Amino acid sequence: MPKDLAAFYHPPAHRGIRPPAMREVTVPSLLDLARQTQLMRASTAQFFPRDVFRDSAWDMMLELFIADQQNRPICVKELILVSGESATSALRRIDRLEGAELLRRRTDPADHRRLAVTLTDRGINAMTAMLQHLYLTMGNGTNRGTETRPD
Repeated sequence: MPKDLAAFYHPPAHRGIRPPAMREVTVPSLLDLARQTQLMRASTAQFFPRDVFRDSAWDMMLELFIADQQNRPICVKELILVSGESATSALRRIDRLEGAELLRRRTDPADHRRLAVTLTDRGINAMTAMLQHLYLTMGNGTNRGTETRPD
C-alpha cells in the first residue's frame, strides 16, 4: 500500500492528524430529477427533428411538477408555451389532463384575468412515482422484468 494511502486508512492518531474529509454523497431530490428529465427531453432536439420526439403532455406535467416543488405558479399561457404546440392543441391536451384529474385550472388570485394551473394530488403522486421509478428503481437494477400499471 502506498504511503499516502496507508496514512489515509491508518492515520497516526497520536499526532492528531486526521484523514481528509470524505465527500458527502447526496441523493438527488425529486426536483433535481425532474429538471434532469426536462433537460434530457430538450436535448433530443439536437439529434432528432423536434416533432418526432414530442409529447406535450409529458412536458407540461414536468413543468407543473417543477413549479409545484418550487411553489411557483404557472398560468395557462406559460403551459401552452412549454408544450411547443399551437394554442388550440395545447388547450386540448390541458383539457385531457384535467379530465384525467392530473391537473386543475383555477382563477389566479393575484390576477383574475389569468388561469393558474396546478397538479392535483393524483398528478403529484403520479409524477413522484414515475420519477422514482425512472431514476431510483431502474437505475439500480431492481424490479427488472416487473410490470407496473397506472391506477
